Amino acid sequence: MRYGIYDKPPMGTTLLSALQWMIVTVSSSVAVPLMIGDIYGLQPDEIGKLMQQTMFYIGLASFLQIWMGHRYPMMEGPAGLWWGIFIILAQIGTSVGLHPQEIGQSFQLGLIIAGILFLIFGGLGWVGKLQKWFTPIVSGTYMILLAISLCSNILTGMMGIGFQHSHEVQPGVAITSVGIVALVIWLTRLERFSSFAVLFGMVAGWLLYAVMGWTEPVRPSHQVFEWPSLFFWGAPRWDWGIVLTSVLTGFVLLTNLVTSIVVMGKATETEPTEKQYNRGGVFTGVSHILSGLAGVVGMIPLSLAAAVIQTTRMASRLPFLLAMVGIMIIGLFPAISHFLAALPTPVAYAAMFITYTKLIGFGLKDYVSLKMDERTITVGGSSLLVGIGIMFVPASAWQQMPPMISFLFGNGLLLGVLVCLVLEHIVFRKPKESNEQKDGQAA
Repeated sequence: MRYGIYDKPPMGTTLLSALQWMIVTVSSSVAVPLMIGDIYGLQPDEIGKLMQQTMFYIGLASFLQIWMGHRYPMMEGPAGLWWGIFIILAQIGTSVGLHPQEIGQSFQLGLIIAGILFLIFGGLGWVGKLQKWFTPIVSGTYMILLAISLCSNILTGMMGIGFQHSHEVQPGVAITSVGIVALVIWLTRLERFSSFAVLFGMVAGWLLYAVMGWTEPVRPSHQVFEWPSLFFWGAPRWDWGIVLTSVLTGFVLLTNLVTSIVVMGKATETEPTEKQYNRGGVFTGVSHILSGLAGVVGMIPLSLAAAVIQTTRMASRLPFLLAMVGIMIIGLFPAISHFLAALPTPVAYAAMFITYTKLIGFGLKDYVSLKMDERTITVGGSSLLVGIGIMFVPASAWQQMPPMISFLFGNGLLLGVLVCLVLEHIVFRKPKESNEQKDGQAA
């Protein structure tokens, strides 16, 4: 690690690192409002507004977390489970006659209730106690399944599928993506530039796309400055199905919160305390309430931050704090939001490819630390097979099932982790003496 979590790098290094954090944060979140806007039939101006709202509240929630929450340089971002539910509900809702705006109104209320749930768990100190459930095999399974669930989007994006509405592989885009990946790998091997490899890869790729004429024109903004507003979709609306789904999703995302903090502790070479878990829970509740008030997709700490730190060897909090202030400023100036939204998605995927490989690395390291006996193979193997297998089941296969069941059992990441928790702590539960001995050795 070149700079630890409390180190203060030189000013030039700090500013470059802050810029890198900003670009990584934007690139990891920019696709979500674009996708939601497209599926919900929003107009270009409305999508721009949703983008602006998302950027501002990501910056605010992340700043609160590193200042008063878990205190790790880990950006908040739209939860994959939340925007997946957003998309599935849009498809189900329209088939039963619900207007997309009504779905958004109900989601706002659901996110606020889920946020209150996080506040209660964190305030009562229950989040820290959940950490004991996340043994190396559980956290390892989570990270491996997370990387696998992302790999399809990463590779299809790098090949140009979906870029500029293309449904086929674009050879030029694919070759360029390979070149960007090679550039990032080369830069990570250079001591002087390794901390900014992702940043330089994105900038170089964007410039090359501009030279090749592959970039989209930046949409003009009609306002110079605009405060974020409340309730993007309109006044909150009660819907039993959506609200109950939101509460259940909040329970599920507690596992994501705990695992993200565990992984971040490993990346920063620190040991998270029980207070950090509980404070993280409280401020994840705050970020959910902010998401509901703003009408954006629910936010959670992104494990991707740990991979960025592992790649750049830069864990300092100072650049991250500056970056989150910058993200909030982006959310106040529509022109900046529109400019960053023009970043070609294949460039973002290619520049961050090596970063994503670190995610599966965390999981493999957890597995390597285990004794590969019959119990470990059964628990880990069953969890991975179930999780990966469900990822191959088409979404259309769940359309006739109740929405709550399709949300839970149609998500390979979620189901694989739940299977692992049940096998690890119920079906193949270790004797108490064995757990205590293991905890003593880990300490």
